[in-house]
Amino acid sequence: MNFHGRPAYPIGFFAGITLLIVALSTSVLLWDLRKRELAHTRAETVGMTKIFAEQTERSFESANLVLKGIQNRLAAPYANDFSFNSIEIHLLLATRVLGMRQMDALYLVDSKGEVVNSSLEHPVKRFDVSQQDYFKAFTSAKPPSFFISKPYLNPQLKVWNIFVARSVTNQAGNFKGVIVGVIDIAHFEDVYKLLKLDYARQVSLYRDDGILIASYPHRENMIGVIGPELGEIIPILEAGQILFVSHQKNSREKEDLVLSAIPKLPLFIAVANDEEEALSTWRETAIPIVMTSVMVSFFIIGAAGLLIREVLRQKKLADELGVAHDRYRHTIESVMDAIIAVDEKQNIILFNPSAERMFGLKAENVIGQPLLMLLPERFRETHHSDVQKFKKSDVGSRAMGPQLGIVGLRSDGTEFPIDSTISQTMINGQRQLTAVLRDVTEHRRAETELREMNHQLRGLSKSLESIREQERTRIARELHDDLGQQLTGLKLELSWLSGRIKEGHLPPEERITEMKQQLDGAISSVRRISTELRPIILDDLGFEEAVKWLVSEFTKRTQIPVSLVLKAEECVSNGDLATTLFRIVQESLTNIARHAEATKVNIALTKEDQQLLLSIADDGNGLSPLLQSGGFGLVSMRERANALGAKFTISNNDLKGVTIRVEFDLSSPIFTEATT
Repeated sequence: MNFHGRPAYPIGFFAGITLLIVALSTSVLLWDLRKRELAHTRAETVGMTKIFAEQTERSFESANLVLKGIQNRLAAPYANDFSFNSIEIHLLLATRVLGMRQMDALYLVDSKGEVVNSSLEHPVKRFDVSQQDYFKAFTSAKPPSFFISKPYLNPQLKVWNIFVARSVTNQAGNFKGVIVGVIDIAHFEDVYKLLKLDYARQVSLYRDDGILIASYPHRENMIGVIGPELGEIIPILEAGQILFVSHQKNSREKEDLVLSAIPKLPLFIAVANDEEEALSTWRETAIPIVMTSVMVSFFIIGAAGLLIREVLRQKKLADELGVAHDRYRHTIESVMDAIIAVDEKQNIILFNPSAERMFGLKAENVIGQPLLMLLPERFRETHHSDVQKFKKSDVGSRAMGPQLGIVGLRSDGTEFPIDSTISQTMINGQRQLTAVLRDVTEHRRAETELREMNHQLRGLSKSLESIREQERTRIARELHDDLGQQLTGLKLELSWLSGRIKEGHLPPEERITEMKQQLDGAISSVRRISTELRPIILDDLGFEEAVKWLVSEFTKRTQIPVSLVLKAEECVSNGDLATTLFRIVQESLTNIARHAEATKVNIALTKEDQQLLLSIADDGNGLSPLLQSGGFGLVSMRERANALGAKFTISNNDLKGVTIRVEFDLSSPIFTEATT
């Protein structure tokens, strides 16, 4: 990893690595302790489950042995001498109950489902239990050998009991009744609470159908129903099998149940393992570890901060100098003008990227070389003496380009004009001259083109003024010599006609005919003069008909055939556009008639790629380069096109002749305004 120039980074890096190691070590330690604690608690829960299962098995096995002993006595031959409700049977039941802590009473039920004897009293008050599950189980098709009922609430004592039962048969195996033992479920809950644990765990005893028999801590509202913690599917366990079931408590906390089947009995026991409770001891150990880790981390951070502060303080001046240098370098490299600095001997010591582009030279090839290599040889001596004079003066900077006419020399040998500003300063006791150069080739060319354009416009203005005076003179002559004479003659005829009418004589018919002919001639003259000023057909019939009339008149005068194709005529809906195109066609045909000596002309108005294109081509003599930019007719056409935002070009064809192209963008306002 490179930390060069960043001395604070290694300190921060190693401090960060140390903090990371401390954090990871603490996390791994806490995670390992947590895992060990959970594993210990889980193993402890499994052990307790097995212990509770064994205790429960012993309790029920004792009850089963009592019932089995009574069953055997009642099945013996001498028992036939005693009826079920005899005092001898009562004494047998009472004697058996005395040795059983978990059993409260014994009942003897006959084959009809009536209680006929008990360990509590004699004679017993008979009552029917034929609908109880413990009696129905032995009257079914497959009676069990030992039956455990679901819990029943004793309405008098308000305690929960369960009934265990075995069948009573005679020597022939015929069903005679059921011997029933009554067990208080509090007996099991007392057994479960005897074991002292790190924290209270829920211990539950279920039948194999999921019905809760006993629970510690006691859950009054859950006794006798299927435990909700078992889920929708009741687990099926084999003898000695351990099963882990997870569920969420009402508080949304996770709780694990360790389930174990009770051998030889349709029962299973479950012990809850609450992770939050199990981790309480772990949290007591984890808090001091975390606090110690945090204190060590703060110490590392403080020490690293002091070291970094000291390193940064020492580096501050160096950074400021570096920033100043970078700012200077970026400023020099980003300016668009060329910047060249030389020492007292006029050797180049700075050559920025703009200078590289201007002279076509790389900085590494010119650093240390004399400045004069960038100037044509004929200017070197004069420039050297001017720089020496500037060095001796007290002037800090001045412009040199306009006064001296500096010319630069590119690497390919081409020369170009330069505007230059030179300044001088002292650096470490040494004089440095810095020149800011700007290539003014395009500026000079633009100035030349502007002067030429102004010259053309002045000539065009003068020509237009002359043409305007000539046109006025011609129109005046036409009006005086032609139309004036016709109107004067017509006036004399009308005076003669007026005299004849006053004298009462009718004028001769041929004289009236002559007067009509004179009037028709005057009308024709007016039409001819107005048409020469602006074709009426352009306003009356539109651009297409006006151009056709113009081409027809051109062909009549010159006998030169013209191919006219106006495919995009529908685009010419603007009056200014129609006038401009008509005048450009008119001026082009006039120039062709005067100068081209052409044999054919092609005129086309087409639409190509959102462009309206007017093309006028002939096969004549072509134009010289001087006439392409200097003729007043061409300037007039160019100005008309430019006024509407069009591109006007004129060029000689490959073989012979000239092509004039006028291109309009169809998205320009002159088309959109016409459309709307």
